[in-house]
Amino acid sequence: MVRKKGFTLVELLVVIAIIGVLMALLFPAFVSIRNAARSTQCKSNLRQFALCLLSKSTNSPSGSFCSGAFDTVRDGAFDQYSWVADCIDQDVIPGQLLCPSSPCLGSEKLKENTSSGKAPPGRRGVPFKNGATLPQVVLAGYNTNYASSWHMVRSAPVFDGTAAVAVTRGGLKDWYNSAGIQMTVGPLTLKQLDNGDVPASSLALMGCATQGDVNASTGLGDGILEETIDTGLGLIAGAPICESFNDGPSFSNGTDAILLVPGGTPRNDLISNAYPRKGQVGIAGQVLQDTRDWFAYHSKSVNLAFADGSVRSIEDTNGDGFINPGFVVDASATFQNTGYLSSETEVNPWEVYPGVLLRGSFPTKKFEQ
Repeated sequence: MVRKKGFTLVELLVVIAIIGVLMALLFPAFVSIRNAARSTQCKSNLRQFALCLLSKSTNSPSGSFCSGAFDTVRDGAFDQYSWVADCIDQDVIPGQLLCPSSPCLGSEKLKENTSSGKAPPGRRGVPFKNGATLPQVVLAGYNTNYASSWHMVRSAPVFDGTAAVAVTRGGLKDWYNSAGIQMTVGPLTLKQLDNGDVPASSLALMGCATQGDVNASTGLGDGILEETIDTGLGLIAGAPICESFNDGPSFSNGTDAILLVPGGTPRNDLISNAYPRKGQVGIAGQVLQDTRDWFAYHSKSVNLAFADGSVRSIEDTNGDGFINPGFVVDASATFQNTGYLSSETEVNPWEVYPGVLLRGSFPTKKFEQ
């Protein structure tokens, strides 16, 4: 009797088991390679944006890095007055250069397309160019899933009073308020940077944006797109959308909240003798940059572009997704109310500047008598 050639059931099971073991060993490597490729693409995007903004600062009469935040309500129609528009003017299309690791395919400011409210005088009520609709503007590339820093789009507070008793005029997230009164200086300029105390290599301009706020009970909020804009771009109702820029100068109440600096805050309260270093616990009440509009999508790291044109990854050491510059929180803090799981500082101040003022950011001295 001739025996047919072939594998026995046992042999097949052994082969399948070996393949399974090899897949288990190789799969993490595949994931790591994929994540590294996405991070590299993200850094390339940020580098292109940073170079565009540097070019604008050196070629525009005002020396400003951008014309405004990607925020129609606060800064004007974003197809004309935003860092995204500034990049498109130089043939770099942010809407085609999205962070590949982010689940957000657009900005929460796509929900706000009327330039009224707090936009600077002269920009209020200005519609999109040539009567374009929101879908048309987005298809043209006016979109992003990166968030700018407060310094890039607001740069410094406007103070009232004399130098000795100067206080902030109002909320520092706004350029102007609804009455047309200027609250902050506006977009960062090359002159501010050159005359300041902060190295360009540590002044962050933008990074990977986190999803906007979402109400846990309703599933709705700024971070959810409510109406479909374009199905081909994935901008459909219910899709996650991201923050536009960091909230700026804030302080911890020492327990479970990070609060924005209010109007009437003395200038001296924005100056620190020393900022906490990586691994240290900060000081409750110290005013720092609220950077929770950036998220660590890249293997526990967030990619940031800096004012010198460089791009670096900053590690999220405790895995909560955010980079804590030194805010103090206690055990009652949760991801929902602060985003931070500990008070440990995760970045050195010379790596990413955490303060407010670019000039006079440290106390003055007088040694001689």
